[in-house]
Amino acid sequence: MAKKVFIDPGHGGTDSGAVGVDNLLEKNINLQVARKVEELLKKQGLDVKLSRYSDETVSLGSRTNNANAWKADCFISIHCNAFNEKASGIETYSHTTATNNLANNIHYELLNTKAYSANRGTKSANYYVLRNSSMRACLVELGFIDNKADAKFLTQNQDALALGIAKGICRYLNVEYKPASSSTENPKPPVTDSETFYRVVCGSYNNKVYAEEKVEELKDLGMKDVFIVGYKKQ
Repeated sequence: MAKKVFIDPGHGGTDSGAVGVDNLLEKNINLQVARKVEELLKKQGLDVKLSRYSDETVSLGSRTNNANAWKADCFISIHCNAFNEKASGIETYSHTTATNNLANNIHYELLNTKAYSANRGTKSANYYVLRNSSMRACLVELGFIDNKADAKFLTQNQDALALGIAKGICRYLNVEYKPASSSTENPKPPVTDSETFYRVVCGSYNNKVYAEEKVEELKDLGMKDVFIVGYKKQ
């Protein structure tokens, strides 16, 4: 039987959650990331339910009651922080330090994505959804929505954030995370001319530091054959 994962996109409906840069609403970010996590986990063969699938108002009691009734194996609540427009970073909560293994696994994988501005660590808190979930539970604060740098991460790095959460859940459940096979989903066309090669250029920079940063970024994404070619403008 497949393991059951209950994902809770915080807030929703009449409860917008925090309001951030350029009127960015926490409830929307939470749901967007949660749906991405759901998609990734289903590809791993896990059974997934969300506390809400659209912009609707759901009580805290309904969230935990539904997870408990479904007998989920773990409960993950997704949120964004807000404070003074200067605070930044990602943090993950468990109810107590004795129940923090789910939080630790998710936080570890989120850090591996590098899709955050600062590491605020794992913490414990007496939040309702953590206190009233009968299974292992954690609450992830993906970043500070009122901080410009974090708001950029929250809108532009959702795939990476979702991947970190999904991998952390699989790590906790002892389920091997298997990336989708590009060879089966997107089969490559046959090679028609083995003597012809096509070099792909990702950009040109007139500052060597920027060029080196781009090379490191591409290498972090798994691209090995990356190098800099210098030339003078004619």
